[in-house]
Amino acid sequence: MQIYGYLLMTSDVVLILSGATMYWLSPRLRRNWLLGYGSPRSMINDATWQAANRFAGTGLALLTLIAMSLQVRFWQVIETSELAQVISLVSILGLPFLVMYSTEKYLARAFRC
Repeated sequence: MQIYGYLLMTSDVVLILSGATMYWLSPRLRRNWLLGYGSPRSMINDATWQAANRFAGTGLALLTLIAMSLQVRFWQVIETSELAQVISLVSILGLPFLVMYSTEKYLARAFRC
């Protein structure tokens, strides 16, 4: 299952880079649906666009780093157990949805929209 390890670490790196891009690059760009965190709530004005991208980028990068450290710590178990592989895969694939949920909650609380 060496290929599984390569795919898992590659997905971690892609998520970390996506979070860094959202944090540093997206707030400097004009609002768009293609690059950055583009929900209807974040597209209301430039302040919500910048806040959403900073929050989502930080959250995605930090949660991915935490998940990646747990994967490294429990790699022996993940490598030998199919259940552990499924759990690690679901946790990585679920991180963007967790970040979207928490970002929407943050925007609703911070901007009352």
